[in-house]
Amino acid sequence: MCGGGGGQPAPPPPPDPRIAEQAAEKRARERRVALNEKSRIKDEAFETAVQDAYGRKNRRSLLSSSSRKGGEGFQVATDLMSKTTLGA
Repeated sequence: MCGGGGGQPAPPPPPDPRIAEQAAEKRARERRVALNEKSRIKDEAFETAVQDAYGRKNRRSLLSSSSRKGGEGFQVATDLMSKTTLGA
């Protein structure tokens, strides 16, 4: 003897469109923030790897300079210089 009414329960009402839109905007904003953070961390890791590989941190190159066309280079003893080799 069944009491009757044994079907599926009624489906829940659809969500309010404004609330659904706000939730979608929030998820998109959080995704952008996470992607920016991930990109920043990857850039820092790359810079650290390059600095570790080349063994220099915040040192200026002797061979190139941003302020001049040629680099500063290094000083060669005058007895080693000649017209043909120019100290090389």
